[in-house]
Amino acid sequence: MDRLISTFILSQTDSQEQADAAINDIVNDVGTSPMKLLLLVQGLGEYLTSEEAFVRSKATALLSTTLATLDQSKVNANAVGVLVDFYCDRLTDQACVPELLKGLLALSKYDKFTGDDCIKACKAVLALVNVQTYQQTARHTVFLFFDQAIRQYLKSMQTLGSEFVFGFIQCLDGEKDPRNLMLAFTLIKEIIQNFDIAQHVEDLFEVTFCYFPITFRPPPDDPYGITADHLKVGLRECLAATPYFAKFALPLLLEKLSSSSGSAKKDSMETIAACAPVYGSSALEPYSEELWNGLRNEIFHATNDDLEQIALNTLQVIATELSVGVSMGSNSDPIEKFLRPILSDCMAQLEKPELKLAKPSGRILKSCAMASDPACTAVTSATIPTLLSQYTSSDQSTRKKALLDVLLDFLDASRTLYGTAGPKETERDNDFITPLLTFKDRFFEIFTNAVLSSNEYNALRLAGIKGLHAMILLREFLSETEISYAVQYFVRIVLEDPDIEMQNEALKSLTSLANIMPSTVGAMALPELFEQLPDTPSEMEIDTVIPRRTPQYILNAVTKIALEPSLFAAVVPQVLEKLGKLARSGSNGNGDGDDGVVDPAYPIALLTSLLDLLRAKAELKHEDLPKYLDYLVPHLLGMCIFPTVTERDGPNVMKSHGILEVVGGITRVIMIHVDTAVQKTFVQAIFNIFVMGNLSVMANYDQNREKVPFTPLSATARESQQNTATLLATVITGCRQETALPVDDLEALTEALVNVAVTTPNAYQRQALSEIVATIVNKYNKGNCLNNFLTTKLIPRLQQTIQDESAVYEAREAALTTYSWLAKALVLSVNSIGYEMAGEMMKLFNVPRMGRVAADGFRIVIGEQADILTKETFAVRRLLYKQRFFNYCTPVLVQGFVGSSSSSSPGPSSSSNEVRHHFLVALSHVLRNIPKPILLTELPPLLPLLVHSLSFPDPELKASTIGTFQSVTKEAKELIAEHLGTLVPLLLQLTLPTGAAATSTPPASGTATPTTVGSTPTLMTGITATTTTSGAGATLNTMKVRVAALQCLGELAKDLPFTALVPYKQQVLKDLERVLDDKKRFVRREAVECRSLWFALSGNVSA
Repeated sequence: MDRLISTFILSQTDSQEQADAAINDIVNDVGTSPMKLLLLVQGLGEYLTSEEAFVRSKATALLSTTLATLDQSKVNANAVGVLVDFYCDRLTDQACVPELLKGLLALSKYDKFTGDDCIKACKAVLALVNVQTYQQTARHTVFLFFDQAIRQYLKSMQTLGSEFVFGFIQCLDGEKDPRNLMLAFTLIKEIIQNFDIAQHVEDLFEVTFCYFPITFRPPPDDPYGITADHLKVGLRECLAATPYFAKFALPLLLEKLSSSSGSAKKDSMETIAACAPVYGSSALEPYSEELWNGLRNEIFHATNDDLEQIALNTLQVIATELSVGVSMGSNSDPIEKFLRPILSDCMAQLEKPELKLAKPSGRILKSCAMASDPACTAVTSATIPTLLSQYTSSDQSTRKKALLDVLLDFLDASRTLYGTAGPKETERDNDFITPLLTFKDRFFEIFTNAVLSSNEYNALRLAGIKGLHAMILLREFLSETEISYAVQYFVRIVLEDPDIEMQNEALKSLTSLANIMPSTVGAMALPELFEQLPDTPSEMEIDTVIPRRTPQYILNAVTKIALEPSLFAAVVPQVLEKLGKLARSGSNGNGDGDDGVVDPAYPIALLTSLLDLLRAKAELKHEDLPKYLDYLVPHLLGMCIFPTVTERDGPNVMKSHGILEVVGGITRVIMIHVDTAVQKTFVQAIFNIFVMGNLSVMANYDQNREKVPFTPLSATARESQQNTATLLATVITGCRQETALPVDDLEALTEALVNVAVTTPNAYQRQALSEIVATIVNKYNKGNCLNNFLTTKLIPRLQQTIQDESAVYEAREAALTTYSWLAKALVLSVNSIGYEMAGEMMKLFNVPRMGRVAADGFRIVIGEQADILTKETFAVRRLLYKQRFFNYCTPVLVQGFVGSSSSSSPGPSSSSNEVRHHFLVALSHVLRNIPKPILLTELPPLLPLLVHSLSFPDPELKASTIGTFQSVTKEAKELIAEHLGTLVPLLLQLTLPTGAAATSTPPASGTATPTTVGSTPTLMTGITATTTTSGAGATLNTMKVRVAALQCLGELAKDLPFTALVPYKQQVLKDLERVLDDKKRFVRREAVECRSLWFALSGNVSA
């Protein structure tokens, strides 16, 4: 022990590591026996009494550190008492005080530390330690000790009474460190709550208020994270902790409120608002006029909206508090006294309501009215009659509109105070009813007349809509009849008013009311809306004669209104009825007039409205979605399937691809929001229909209509039946991993689906079957149970077809498409077979015709397809799968590009230029689908290759590559700047319909060309060797390419430094002049914006 003590004392200044090691050894040794603590104290004796302050301090630090880390069970109660006495006695040794305080803090956390020990220690600290003469850490330790003492030994501490309160005040006086102040503010609240401060109220207030207002600004990279707001809130809570502070605080806060500092005003108002409920009516009432005068200036002459709102909130809090009591020594009501000058000032401003100060006056009255029932009654009775009289006597629309705005403020205040109407009423006070009820009839008349007026001043009519809406929202205000009239007005505006603003405001009101009173809106609005929707093609033709809203407009309105479960339940049968009529009216048409074949756009819009509603309901987590799997989905499936089994496979709108896509979307949204048990039951029924061809399980099944077997999974079935395979795909792709498919042999099913996908001439069916196969392999390959089947049967089957040169191209393309989907399923789950399949796809790049299909297959493998194999559809998606795929493919793609420029394969193969094109297409798909951080890390060696991609004629490749540049320009400025000599001319060429027409911009002096990128000499050699052949001749640039090129040039101007761009500025401006004459308006608009950005370049642009 002596050796360890000596090591610590002597090594402290030389090696902190040695000192820490010695402490650890001492703690471990002391922990072996209670007697070892005594040995430690004895061993420290000569050091604790040393004449050198440094030695005494270090010895004390060793003992305190040991106590702080020692297992307290090793120290008995007697030892704790002795140590407390020892530490208290030594507090006269100023050199050791910081370490002694740490020891007392450590002891205070011991279970055997008693209340008497706490009192003794507190008295010693208060009597012997001049806290503010020590450094921050020592002062912080004192506050920590007081906090521990109050929390753990409150009853004992309370016996100290005023002695502790006064002592704490002395300890705090002069404190400036924000870390200590945060703790001190907490202690002040605890002292106010738990101690009698009556004898020291003023002293405690002064030592607290001296920090107001807080002007602290944290240093940069402050490790403690203490902000000015933290301190402000802490101080505010202290000042609002006791009503004793009122007589001292209010005059000072009012003084600060009149200061010129915006921050001080803000803090003063927020503090007054926090203190008012605590200080009480009797304390506030003598200062009511001064409070109004201070707040008045901040509202009428507000420098910003935030300060005005804080002032209004403070005004409301004061009014609320003054409403609850009668002032001492006065017979007047405090709230009446407070409101008298407010009403006088505001009504004076409202005599000319169209002027600037009328609006803030209305907001002031609103804040006061929201305070309490007495305040609302007083404000209402003093103002509303006058406002109504002004409105009646006025002929000016602007003045009327200004007055309606004030009345709207009153309605909002009343709703806040008295509650909102509806089944889920929010009530603040059940015992009172709004005083506006007296004026209800006049309000309803005024706002109704405003809505119905033919005045060209639209703002007046908009205020009328808002007023009726606000009145409906008031609890127990309008009768059911009046509400019905108002809703009818809104519906008529939505359906008939020519003004878009009026339409939107009325629809907004209906949407709001639908959430509060769905039955009323459902009864009044939905029938009117659906009445506007046509049932047959002939009715749609009448629209050209009889003006009416378009179906899309009506359906948009329905989508916004019908979110509530009861409203959605009312919408579904009406949509199904419309679809049924449309399907019947067009099912036998020959396109010669009477019935006509229905344009699918309208029924698609009908179904899309349901899909949008279901998605919105899913986001809101509505619980009624599962029931539509048993009602809505079966009806829609029947509408799509039954027309395909009739004797004559004639036209029917429900057979269109667009209809099938939306029905599939509806099915999927519902599927992914039901549990496994519900999914399992539904999937069983779906398999009966699509796999077994048993239609008898469907709703509305009619045996007489089934003239042809239903075989949607056959390569030889009717095309209309084959198309419905997409509906099966939406069900299976939406299944949870735990939802087992109802088949005995999953491998046999998968193999059968692949065989059909490869042999079917129907690309739509093939896509659906490929998605199903990919889902099965991804979700049901648990423990790689399907790996052997994949490698021995399925994949060889596909590869055989792909590589069979004697097979027709369509069969090889079909096999490769399915192959790509299968690879995607495996890559998502980071299955090594998927990477091997991707490698095989890259080997096909030099195969004529198949190379481009294989390259585009990478979009399938690594791209995101909506609702297919996503997280939302429960796919197996391993962490970092995209990064792993990138790391696997990119080196092969780059090397393949370079190798194809210098060699040619024997036998039938694509040209080397075409092969390079395939490698670039595949690479573009990979780069567009990896996270940006990965792309930025790997960008330098790939950038020259991307630049070269812009010289190929393929518009999709160019658009994809430009998109990659746009996504990285801001984060890779220096790297992009190195290639401007090549990039800018290429982009300028791409802004014209025919690329070669643009002039060439020579690289500026000092600007790196692609051949100077040292990190990729081999790659650049391959690129520059073929530049002339790949870029020769004029190429067609689609509108998408032209727009993307202009946007990319604009990004360069916004993000790159001026010094890098200035060599190209004049040429860019010149070349963009001809783009201003492009035939496409969208291109011209982008050209104007891009040219403006380049024109604005100046030397002030920072690097």
